Formats: sequence, structure tokens, C-alpha cells
Amino acid sequence: MKNSKIDNNLEKYLSKVDSNLKYMSISEKTDILSELKNSFYERLNDGQSSEYIISQMESPKDLAFSYMSDSIVKSKDFSFKNLIMAIGFYSYASLAWICLIPTLAILSISFFFSSGISIFAGVMGLFKGIIHIKPIDELKFIFFGFELKGIFALIAGLILALIFFIIGILFWKATIATIKFLKNQKRKLNNGN
Repeated sequence: MKNSKIDNNLEKYLSKVDSNLKYMSISEKTDILSELKNSFYERLNDGQSSEYIISQMESPKDLAFSYMSDSIVKSKDFSFKNLIMAIGFYSYASLAWICLIPTLAILSISFFFSSGISIFAGVMGLFKGIIHIKPIDELKFIFFGFELKGIFALIAGLILALIFFIIGILFWKATIATIKFLKNQKRKLNNGN
């Protein structure tokens, strides 16, 4: 029973790759899919589960994108099919460049800024519990529905600052990874490798 489940997971992955291999000839698609299938069965025979195999693979869309860019590079002849594949590659790359990269960068900067604001709010909450000055006493540091004062406000502010800082770093790394991925794909197209 488990083997049919494994086969279903792998077949779903292969069908997603197949559906993303647009504008490629049937023979190229067949070669790619049979190569992937053979690789999957070898790994299954080595004792790896289908879930592990799929987790080690790129997403079906990214894998198909890599195969399409390699196909464009290998084919030196002009054809309508190659033109459509090149347009598809550059459309995907420009969409990522225009939408994805700025969004990730802005989110990263926003979380870094939120980290600084959280530290400031925690310090102000600490002062509210210690120093009684009218502008500071009017501030409210509310954390999950409770108003915090003194050291608890500082601790909550520092914890939030740390969380926001880590999330900001993750978004920044995703931005850099996306840029590197697009640069490598463009280099493959330009160099023919």
C-alpha cells in the first residue's frame, strides 16, 4: 500500500513538471520525464522515501524553468519554439525582478525598522515604570492585550525586536538568493553552458 502512495507522490510531482514544460517538444519532455523517473526509482531502491526525494528536489516550476533555459541554450537554431521559450524565460525573470525582489527587500527593511521600534517601545515602557514624566506616562505599551510597564515592557520589546530582526534577515537572504538565481540563469542563457 505504501508503494502506491510513493508512486502517487512521484507521479504528481512529474505531472507538475510536465505541465510547466511549456513549448518544449514532446521528445524533449519525454526524455526529461523519463530521466527524472529513472532517478526517482534508483533513489527509491536505495531506500529513500518519496517524501524525502521530493523534498530534495526543486519545486516543479523551478525545475521546469531550469530545463527550459538549458534547452534554449543548447539549441543554436532560430525557431518559433525557441523564441517563445526565451520570451517565457525573460517574462518570468522580469516579473521576479519587478515584483518579487522589491517586495522581499521592502519586507526585510520593514522588519529591521520594526526591530528598532520595538527596542524603542520597550525602553519607553521601562521609563514609564520608573520615571513619571507626563509625556511618558501617557504612552501605552500594549502586548497581547495587556499594558506592560517597567522591566516587563523592556523584555517584551527586546523579544519582539529579536523576532523582527531574524525575520528581516530571512527576507534579506531570500532577496539575495533570488537575485543570484536569476543571475545564474541569465549567465547560462548568455554563455550557452
